[in-house]
Amino acid sequence: MDDYRTHVEIDLAAIRQNAEAIKTFTGKRLIAVVKADAYGHGVVPVTQTLRGVADMFAVATVEEGVKLRQAGVQEPILVLFSSLPNQASQVIEHGLVPTISDWGFADRLNTIASDTIKVHVNINTGMNRSGVHWTEATQFLHRLKTLDRLTVAGVFTHLATADEPDKSYVFVQIERFASVLEKIPNSGRSVHAANSAATLAVRYAYFDAVRPGLSLYGIYPASERPVALEPALTWKARIGWIGSLSEGEGVSYGLTYKAPHQSRVATVQVGYGDGYPRALSNVGEVLIGGVRRSIIGRVCMDVSVVGLESTDNVSVGDEVVLIGEQGDAEITVNELAHRAGTIPYEILTQIGARVPRIFKHESFK
Repeated sequence: MDDYRTHVEIDLAAIRQNAEAIKTFTGKRLIAVVKADAYGHGVVPVTQTLRGVADMFAVATVEEGVKLRQAGVQEPILVLFSSLPNQASQVIEHGLVPTISDWGFADRLNTIASDTIKVHVNINTGMNRSGVHWTEATQFLHRLKTLDRLTVAGVFTHLATADEPDKSYVFVQIERFASVLEKIPNSGRSVHAANSAATLAVRYAYFDAVRPGLSLYGIYPASERPVALEPALTWKARIGWIGSLSEGEGVSYGLTYKAPHQSRVATVQVGYGDGYPRALSNVGEVLIGGVRRSIIGRVCMDVSVVGLESTDNVSVGDEVVLIGEQGDAEITVNELAHRAGTIPYEILTQIGARVPRIFKHESFK
């Protein structure tokens, strides 16, 4: 790891333990959401780690599902969003479980399929970004019965506000969802609605399966913490240069930071080209030698500058922690997201491809 200017360490054992804890807590089937490269954690090692715990995996795109099949994943893979009609052949070829949200895609699947295809139907209960509107869902599900090569194996919805303190709209959505379920016979199909926030806080949303994403990786989406979760990702970098500033001298592009007195600075080998947010300019913090040090000046594409104290004993090549623990100190992804004015989902999924992932506890493969 000393060879890397910046890298991410992924604790696969923590991810498996989180999944097991969630499954035990809910008592429901587990649909593990591994879209966006498993939220930046590395989709193939994560999926291999969760074998035997997850009952199904969920991705956002056909391409993500194909990647898992090519990696040898045999478990059911649900594509959470309705695909384009011209992707129907890929869905069939790779044995993916497609989501149906419109008639055109359903009809195309049925036309080219040679065998029965299991599908899930997305019902829009108020998030209003995808799905069959709940007031039309019963009619749509009945119409799907005319497509003889499609079998509805699952029905689900997405919750818009499960991570908010006020859960009232969650219950509105669940009531709408339940009203649809009451009108269709339950012939063993899977019913799911609970994302990570609902999995941890809204038992009413469980149905037959839960569909956590963020919480699998040890991050709480809201204030509720009924299950002990372990963060799986640590992001580290190295000091690449150490210098000094005279009083009044500026740092980085635009010279937005001016030294209040003569001081030392260090360049950390990570920047927005790696996914470290530019929004952390002059507001971010990192850990060096187990203590917090501030980002000064603008975050650059490849490096960032931090201010040092006169007592800091640092050298080129020393470890810097961006997310995770060092000594007794810790910077969480939630804190970093807050400082950057965003959410942990974005922080994790924006960690770039040029940041190597180092996987710990790979014996689960």
